[in-house]
Amino acid sequence: MGNAVSSVPRVISVLGVAAGVLAVATGCSLPNVTAAPPTTSAPATPASPASQAATAPAPPMTPVPQASGQLTGTQLQQVLLPQSAFPAGFTLSSSSAVSSGGSLSSSPARYDLASVSCADFVNHLGSTGFGETAMAANSYIGTAQAFDQVVYQFGSSAQASAFVAGITAVAGRCGSFTATDNGATGTFSLRASAAAAVGGHPSLDLVQSGTIGGHSLTLDTLLSASGVDVFAGAAVGLGTAAPAGVATQTIVYTLMKRQAAAAELS
Repeated sequence: MGNAVSSVPRVISVLGVAAGVLAVATGCSLPNVTAAPPTTSAPATPASPASQAATAPAPPMTPVPQASGQLTGTQLQQVLLPQSAFPAGFTLSSSSAVSSGGSLSSSPARYDLASVSCADFVNHLGSTGFGETAMAANSYIGTAQAFDQVVYQFGSSAQASAFVAGITAVAGRCGSFTATDNGATGTFSLRASAAAAVGGHPSLDLVQSGTIGGHSLTLDTLLSASGVDVFAGAAVGLGTAAPAGVATQTIVYTLMKRQAAAAELS
């Protein structure tokens, strides 16, 4: 969640997660990944040594208070991590930015996790439509790789927790499926498992893998519900391994800390 790396799913697919999330190797944008796809079916050459570095250890994770209060999508955009948080060789994809805007939403979910198709789920995770009151997401891209980050905000902590539980259920029934975007069809699978707590909050690891446009795709997303918010960070690889220069746990934990600071200021 929510471009293959010109269109890779975001989780985020900007997330997902991005997140939206099916980025096909033809050049559309993932829920939110937008990295340039490899030009052949051979593994892509890394953008820089940093993109292949061993995953940096997550920082000491002292407990972070549960997210509370309501920020608009515009305000949540300020919570997203800046360029300096990502390795050299990864730059912000302006086309990947998604926001619910300057007002809170009360619209019901367009994509009900109890019934949404597997393809619709991966194509829209990392974007609006899940019953959130606000959300924001974007992607930092390299050569055939990307990092996604997403914040979903709900009306209550119960709704936020239900969103993560619903994603677990979706993964349970989407062990194998096909999805089409921009004329390209791929075969994918979703796998969800409990992950170590982040900032004292339960987390879920969602892995999307498959093949599209002749290239392998891996999208590893960590989601954590904290109070009314769900924070997600993802690493995406198209035709190559997902980048490891920054841990998804670090992305999620830093989002939590930045949200806490923004909520206090709002």
